Amino acid sequence: MADTPAETLQNRDGLALALGGGAAKAFAHIPYLESLDELGVRPREVAGTSMGSILGALYCDGMSGREIREFIVDLFTRKQSLLKRLLIDTGDTWSSLINIFRPAVVEPEVLFAALFPEGMAQDFSGLEIPLTIVATDFYRQNEYVMREGPLLSAISASSCLPVLLTPVRRDGRVLIDGGFVNPTPFDLLDKARYFTVAIDVTGTDAEDTGEIPGSFETWAGSFSITQSSIVAEKVKCARPDLFIAPDVGRFNTMDFFAVEDILAAASADQDSFKRRIENIIQ
Repeated sequence: MADTPAETLQNRDGLALALGGGAAKAFAHIPYLESLDELGVRPREVAGTSMGSILGALYCDGMSGREIREFIVDLFTRKQSLLKRLLIDTGDTWSSLINIFRPAVVEPEVLFAALFPEGMAQDFSGLEIPLTIVATDFYRQNEYVMREGPLLSAISASSCLPVLLTPVRRDGRVLIDGGFVNPTPFDLLDKARYFTVAIDVTGTDAEDTGEIPGSFETWAGSFSITQSSIVAEKVKCARPDLFIAPDVGRFNTMDFFAVEDILAAASADQDSFKRRIENIIQ
């Protein structure tokens, strides 16, 4: 997609950033955050869905792109450390995290409370950069946008993949993953005030082996197809000024332990990304 011509952006001041959902593929956001840091460009606002809301919250809380990289790589390459954070450090047990008698297998607020770094903001008001988080209202079957209140429940709701994570009750609603309604929420950014950048990781480029996929692979792949289709239609209606789609479609939704490979794939685009950002902000 072509960038918005620089002359149309003269009345805007600053950058607004949308970070899309895509589970493990969303680790691709991190090199772009690092590139913004290298340019000295700090977003005026961030909107995120699912994993995009998680990384967005870390960034808006004051972590640099490099610090987020180090935190995430350590978390997912040291499996023993991950289990220690989940159980030993928190004092929780497997039964508090995983319970087959709940509507889903994993309790999301227990999970994310265990994984997030110590001292993280508890409320939207404690963030350094304004953050918008998207979830799906299960019963109303529409988008639910959160910009204030408790942060952990908002992130948990936005990242609540059905079957794996239990739906979250918040504000009198039952909420599930925001990827079902707005996978890359660039349309929620203030386009009148800022030039908008969207990083979309919903695309899929799976190798066609001709084989019938297994049930889990079919579920994950179907979710990616749905997300990608929603983003494509939204772009037709209200495109961001800069739309980025890193080459991570070959990775699976649950490739969390391939974090270093995903980061390497996204890093290949950074020189081009920085030139495009500089072209717009100048």
